[in-house]
Amino acid sequence: MSLLERDKRVTLNLPVEVRGEDAAGVLFTEHTRTLNVSGGGVCFESHRTLAVGARVQLAIALPANLRRHFGDRDVYRARAVVCRTVRVSGSDAQSVGARFLREEASE
Repeated sequence: MSLLERDKRVTLNLPVEVRGEDAAGVLFTEHTRTLNVSGGGVCFESHRTLAVGARVQLAIALPANLRRHFGDRDVYRARAVVCRTVRVSGSDAQSVGARFLREEASE
């Protein structure tokens, strides 16, 4: 993600598909939204309970004005590891911070 500095977080509310295994060992696919993004990772909201260390696959939908930074792709696909989870007050959702491990090939 050359557009973003590795440690600088940018508030971006983008659609993201998250696939992985939740804390109970159940495989899931969840359609949610990013809260912020940096060159090193992403924060998204999830209604699943994810464990720190869990590996997830992400497919982040890119708006037209960002696609040129990603080889004109409309979706950025990456593998990531969950680094932090914080329960959202008054909700069954959690904020999940995940570090990008590697970019995935486009489908």
